[in-house]
Amino acid sequence: MKLAPKDPPGRSTRRARGFAADIGQLRAQGYTLEAIREALAEAGVSVSKSTVQREVARAAKGLRTASAGRPDTAPVPTPAALGIRTEADPRSGREIAEAFTATQNTNPLFRSRSPE
Repeated sequence: MKLAPKDPPGRSTRRARGFAADIGQLRAQGYTLEAIREALAEAGVSVSKSTVQREVARAAKGLRTASAGRPDTAPVPTPAALGIRTEADPRSGREIAEAFTATQNTNPLFRSRSPE
């Protein structure tokens, strides 16, 4: 025998949980939280704007976990972008760090350093 619950997953006291997919789609289309709340009110579900925001966050979290299994399509960073020394750069790590920090101004009260 296969169990088939009649309610969507989650706490039974969540009034908007049955509309989670619709809420996620409306938000993805650019509707505001207030517009989604009003649409729910017209459907007979009276909830606050924070409830709608929570359901949007749950829908977005579900999309992130569903897409986690897909391979990443972002470009692979080069060794130089990761700070890994290559044969083309004969400087030591200390020399690279000193060259970098010489161009950085971390105190807004000091003027920028002029190139030497």
